[in-house]
Amino acid sequence: MKLTRREFLLKGTAMFATLSLGGILFTETGRSIFAGGASDDVDEPVLVVVQLSGGNDGINTLIPYGQGVYYDSRPTLAYQQKDVLALDYQVGLHPSLSGLSDLFKNGNMAIIQGVGYPEPDHSHFRSMEIWQTAEPAKISRSGWLARYIESSLRDNANPLKAVQVGAAGSKAFASEKMSFPVIQSLESYHVIDPKTPMMDKNRITKAFLDMYSDQNQMEQLRVVSGRGYEAYKSVEAIQSLTASYANKVEYPKTNFASDLQLVVKLLAGKSGTRVFNVQVGGFDDHADEKEQHARVLTQVDQGLTAFYKDLEAQGLQDRVAIMMFSEFGRRVKENGSGGTDHGTAAPMFVIGGKVKGGLYGAYPSLSNLDNGDLKYEVDFRSVYSTLVDHWLKGDASAVLGKPYESLKFI
Repeated sequence: MKLTRREFLLKGTAMFATLSLGGILFTETGRSIFAGGASDDVDEPVLVVVQLSGGNDGINTLIPYGQGVYYDSRPTLAYQQKDVLALDYQVGLHPSLSGLSDLFKNGNMAIIQGVGYPEPDHSHFRSMEIWQTAEPAKISRSGWLARYIESSLRDNANPLKAVQVGAAGSKAFASEKMSFPVIQSLESYHVIDPKTPMMDKNRITKAFLDMYSDQNQMEQLRVVSGRGYEAYKSVEAIQSLTASYANKVEYPKTNFASDLQLVVKLLAGKSGTRVFNVQVGGFDDHADEKEQHARVLTQVDQGLTAFYKDLEAQGLQDRVAIMMFSEFGRRVKENGSGGTDHGTAAPMFVIGGKVKGGLYGAYPSLSNLDNGDLKYEVDFRSVYSTLVDHWLKGDASAVLGKPYESLKFI
């Protein structure tokens, strides 16, 4: 019996889970409509972008403990030299970052100091948009990672070539040509509830595909149709992954750690994914920063430490580079509420088995300020350019519009 549009909407609405939408999709003959699954090309380098949302206090993350002005500017927030995890005689990491400190000492983490961009913006929304689009001077409708994928992976038909992990997407993947799945867990990423009887499942599938077919559609609806079809393809690819992940590392019980573990599961399952995006929030420390900042940095440190150990256990550490950033840093002086206000430049971190660890760039002066803010030393697009050109083997000029300085951490 043919499923009417009204029946589809009633049944489908009840059965669709979060796109996080289930089950493998079949034609009337019983053949998978997206036979082939994920890419067989699973040995290419992978970039994992970690976004610290809220404006991480870079000064209390990479601590300039060798400068007296640090202690003058932060009478209650400064960390004593004995508590800092020293990297050299001038700077060290926050006491909560012991795992990252070990990665640095082992040569697996590069820290790029004083990263920012011209004419910085103190708005969370606008500054994050600048980082995600790599366009400080104008509003852009496309994300920098989307432009990389469009220019360098345009012939890659794998629906999982780029994956956003977690509860929300990023404008870094904004594209008018492609869509990229947002996945919270492998278990919930379904189109139809797995408990649905096969006959109903096939009828709903056929009705959905009829609705989202690119044939006999108005031109204005073809984009929507394409997005719906791409969503189905990503679900089918997830369902076709090999079950080759063996959990060898204990992860902390946080959403951030779970998101990172999902990255390893996908790679171990031979998803062929080239770019991942993961987010963690809680960095907007206008008040009571000492306790709150230590808590969120502990979450980041424990999650990334478990993630890197898992990559090693799976033999993936040399294929993966992790880039971590925040939309801006904080001001040099603490405020009257035991916190810090929106600032500008801050460090970026790049982690991986083939990363050339060390400190890059110069730490910004804490006394020669721009109206209370740090002056940036390295344009963030130089970090992007280095990763696109030298790690992902893409075309950085196509992504960023012009060449930028190449750094030596890859």
